[in-house]
Amino acid sequence: MMSLKNGAKMSQREKFEFINNEVRSFYEYCKEAGISDEEMDIICRPLTSAVRKASIKRWTRFFLFLVMVFAIGYTVSQTDTFQWHASAVTRIILIKILPIWDWTPLYYNKCLIERSQPQNMDNNLVSPSDCIACEAIKNVVRLSDTNYHEVFNHHLLRGAPVIVTDAYYDWSISRSELNLTSLISDDNRLRDSVPCRILTNIRIGRQPMDLEEVVSRITNTNIPSWFVHFQNCDIKAVKSFRILAPRPYFLSPHIPPSHFNWLLLSKNYDTHRYKNLELDVGLIIMSQLKGKTLVRLRPRSPCEDDCFTQHLEVNEGETLVLGNSLWEFEYLPGKGENVAMITETDWIES
Repeated sequence: MMSLKNGAKMSQREKFEFINNEVRSFYEYCKEAGISDEEMDIICRPLTSAVRKASIKRWTRFFLFLVMVFAIGYTVSQTDTFQWHASAVTRIILIKILPIWDWTPLYYNKCLIERSQPQNMDNNLVSPSDCIACEAIKNVVRLSDTNYHEVFNHHLLRGAPVIVTDAYYDWSISRSELNLTSLISDDNRLRDSVPCRILTNIRIGRQPMDLEEVVSRITNTNIPSWFVHFQNCDIKAVKSFRILAPRPYFLSPHIPPSHFNWLLLSKNYDTHRYKNLELDVGLIIMSQLKGKTLVRLRPRSPCEDDCFTQHLEVNEGETLVLGNSLWEFEYLPGKGENVAMITETDWIES
């Protein structure tokens, strides 16, 4: 047999080979002695049982180690410090790989996987029989001191948009105190949020840019005439911006919160070209927080010849409400300083 002194000098592989040779010699000796396989199983049972228990203990320790690592990793990942650093590192990596791979089209898509049959809004959404709902709508009604039944059952369910002039009569924040720069700089969720769609006449550099930088470039510019609109898809930013336009009093509790929202900002931007917004089909609520906005609602195809194009002016403090399955939304910034917010909410006109 191998001495302890010699065993200590052997490598791991040499030890395994030595043990294997010893076991093989023991097996051959038992066979020569006429010991059956059943008797061999009884003789070796203590050894195989010990090996099995050792294997179970080893795998148990490995499993507990993985559970501990995942638990610690999950706990650390929930901290603000880790999330901030992870976000910063991810942004740096994404910026570095832009020359190799332009990932920005994926960022702005709402779905990473293309639909098997791309939806054509004009061809699939509205049928000629639907045009009867809007053929008699010649103007947009203005309401005040209203309720859900009047807004939805009297107007929206027949395809007619409506303006509520006192939607925020109980709003506690003065519109003169509206300051987007301080709102965004004081909210971590807004500072790091990146709009999924943005359009402006100001050169704002390579996309994507977070909200803090976008608003900073707008408010710090000396350009006398500018406009910008952007859509928030980040749910944290969507929730933060809800403070600008609280839920209107006439909405029923069964109407869910908005899933996306837009901000429309302009200053002295005098133009005749309407800006189109690609809004999800559903309930659209536009709140004019400051100044005014000219809105054009064009009938969707194939209703262009059956329904009237609606031209309306949404003034400060007023709210435009519509189900946009029949209408395409376009706007024209008013003169002076203007701020408007648009929310998109899932809603079925039925």
